Amino acid sequence: MSSVKHLSIAQKLRKANALLDEVARLVDFKYYNTAINRLYYACFHAVKALLLTKDIIPKTHSGTVNMLHKHFVQNAAFDITHASFYSRIMQERMDDDYSDFLLTDKDLVLSFIQPAKELLTYIENLIDIHDNEY
Repeated sequence: MSSVKHLSIAQKLRKANALLDEVARLVDFKYYNTAINRLYYACFHAVKALLLTKDIIPKTHSGTVNMLHKHFVQNAAFDITHASFYSRIMQERMDDDYSDFLLTDKDLVLSFIQPAKELLTYIENLIDIHDNEY
């Protein structure tokens, strides 16, 4: 893997983890919608890091989930449970951002934290495996 590509992947993973780290404070201050947003973007950047291992750079959020399914899930290189969670957190973020009548509560946010952490760890492990193939 080229050093530029490796740095881009590493930067995406750092960003994903930094966004995940923000969530606890957001919950403490009862910014639940923003916490969902940060959880989603943490997952989004991790998925984009994984896609970069195959030189895939989607231009949209839906393109990101579609490329994940096309290049990883469909050939059983990515666990469907994690892929389903990613789709679910993406939908929750869109609902929170665009619905005038939806307010996220603490319990919902808390239910997303552990799966988001697990998704990031899972992707980091996949990227490590991918790195070792070269």
